[in-house]
Amino acid sequence: MTKQIFLGAFEELTPNFISNAWHHEKGDTSGFATLEYWQEMARELDAAGFDFLFFAEAIGYPMSGDDVPEVVIREAVQFPVHDPMTIVSGLAATVDRLGFVVTASTTAQQPYLNARAFTTLDHLTKGRVAWNVVTSDNQVGLVKLLGQREVTPHDERYRRATEFLDLSFKLWEGAWEDDAIVNDKATRTFADPAKVHRIRHDGEYFHLDGYYPATPSVQRTPLLLQAGTSSAGRAFAGRFAECVFIQDRDIDQAAATVRDLRARAVANGRSADSVRIMDAVSIVVADTEEEALAARAMLDSTPSREAAAALFMGWSGVDLMKFDLDQTLAEVTTEVGQSMLGMFQRGEESPTVAEILDRITTSIGGPRLTGTPEQIADEMQRFVEVADVDGFLIEYTYGGMDTYRDFIDTVMPVLRQRGLLPETPRGGTMRDRLLGAGDRLPDSHPGATHRRR
Repeated sequence: MTKQIFLGAFEELTPNFISNAWHHEKGDTSGFATLEYWQEMARELDAAGFDFLFFAEAIGYPMSGDDVPEVVIREAVQFPVHDPMTIVSGLAATVDRLGFVVTASTTAQQPYLNARAFTTLDHLTKGRVAWNVVTSDNQVGLVKLLGQREVTPHDERYRRATEFLDLSFKLWEGAWEDDAIVNDKATRTFADPAKVHRIRHDGEYFHLDGYYPATPSVQRTPLLLQAGTSSAGRAFAGRFAECVFIQDRDIDQAAATVRDLRARAVANGRSADSVRIMDAVSIVVADTEEEALAARAMLDSTPSREAAAALFMGWSGVDLMKFDLDQTLAEVTTEVGQSMLGMFQRGEESPTVAEILDRITTSIGGPRLTGTPEQIADEMQRFVEVADVDGFLIEYTYGGMDTYRDFIDTVMPVLRQRGLLPETPRGGTMRDRLLGAGDRLPDSHPGATHRRR
């Protein structure tokens, strides 16, 4: 039986994202700061059958030493970036079916405020919201902007993230019993005090003693996504993630990553299919392969090497412009983005800095599929069948809806004809949509242990 895949649009509230091609003649991101820009995108993605619109986040920005390279501001390299959480309710009111993923950092945020924001969004979207849990890149920027004293070591960020989630589950799952809200006008009883519980948490990173004032929402806990594929990141995903997105270009590596993530879920007492795994993919499609290759070449020539290096520095903490072009990064370490750096560390086969620059100028992300609609569909189907991925995040290429329209018009009909997409787009909450097991966390998830039975 053919597996039906999930589709997400991979965006950030910025004029410029993964391809560094905001100035490509085909795209137009000039309206990125307006609600209308994203409403138009949400309407078209919803009508096409996408499952969700995914917002990445960048609280900091690429820094070299003590300052921001001029190219970051001049060429809009993760600068400017606006707050995506503020627009989700407006988009949810625009479309009735499309889901939304919002990125929030456990290093930059506080559990109580973050939990309340997601509970509010879960109410306003009727359960169509998910949290992409990150521990943050751009650590140097966080030190400068949020008053942190120093860069938090990589593995320590995941320890903090684990406690962050544990406290969040206490608030989402344990603060209110299911029947706590009475809403009885005759007795002037909105909620039964005996069923609204005081939460106490005294941990290594967080302390809380009080009540959670946000009423239980449709999902209570938003669907949980995660993207880190370092050793600590995979361990975290195996325990908590319900959906993981990867950026493996090589199909065999993608298959190995998928097997590892599913095995980690099983090791944590969860089923192998309790986690959905999606690969980020850059797509350039045209009527002929020659036209597609020409369009890809033009897209690849759009960003400068300097801008691409700045984007890589923001994601990994490594400034490529300080290395000789014939060096490799095989022995380089970072406390910022180990998953990103690890993509280019292959021992003696590690690419040179020149080769890395050539690659990231064309896109830092996942598989690059270029060709006719049938060729694109063939490659996507191959990743599904060989690597066992459950879907794809379609990466920003040209900017705005021009990233997606050719894919929607020419590739999605082929995928649908092959049974890889449902005839009728999925609806419901994000959790039930992706996992098909209801709105709430499954009993096998560690967050469910905080429920009041």
